[in-house]
Amino acid sequence: MTTPVSTVAGPTAASQTPTSGSVNAAGQMLSQNDFLQLLTAQLEHQDPLNPMTGDQFAAELAQFSTATGIQNLQTSLGTESAVGLVGHSIAVAGNTVLLNQSGSASGAFNLSAGASNVSVAVTDASGHTVATLNLGPLAAGNQTFSWNGLGPNGTRLASGTYNFSVTARASDGAAVPVTSYAVAPVTGVALGGQNGAMLELGGGLAPVAVSAVQEVF
Repeated sequence: MTTPVSTVAGPTAASQTPTSGSVNAAGQMLSQNDFLQLLTAQLEHQDPLNPMTGDQFAAELAQFSTATGIQNLQTSLGTESAVGLVGHSIAVAGNTVLLNQSGSASGAFNLSAGASNVSVAVTDASGHTVATLNLGPLAAGNQTFSWNGLGPNGTRLASGTYNFSVTARASDGAAVPVTSYAVAPVTGVALGGQNGAMLELGGGLAPVAVSAVQEVF
């Protein structure tokens, strides 16, 4: 965990005083260890004719404690948000569509601009197109689609994982850039990892961080 601190010039380069909200020379946030090292160096190299007072020392420790407390609160809120997503479906980067046993599936995508004609091609594991969905004109932004699990000639396909691709055209025929999102249920939350809380997804998709969520259903 890192805690943002900043430095202000003191009597010497080694006596810099850490305060909240700044970064080091490399542009990276300083950690608790960095803070303690700077504070120790400051005490060692302080001007003997103008030493740090007890009030100044207490103020710096209080400032660091406050910043640490804020980060702990943010971590706690992030964990609560992750747990609250269990049982919901979310959209994350990807082009996977999960066909459940009831014979339905859904996907999502983002259009960078409005399109006069949008279509979705669903493919199986071999790359063969098993369904084509014509969505017609759609506005810019996040969009969703549903698939009834029917393949060529109206045959019911087996449940499982399929892929999809979106083709969008403007009124002049120009291609509209599309970002595809996989829609998957959140089945659990893994805590204690280096990257914080991770959302476990159904359909064999890899866990993702809460920050990766594009939309919640």
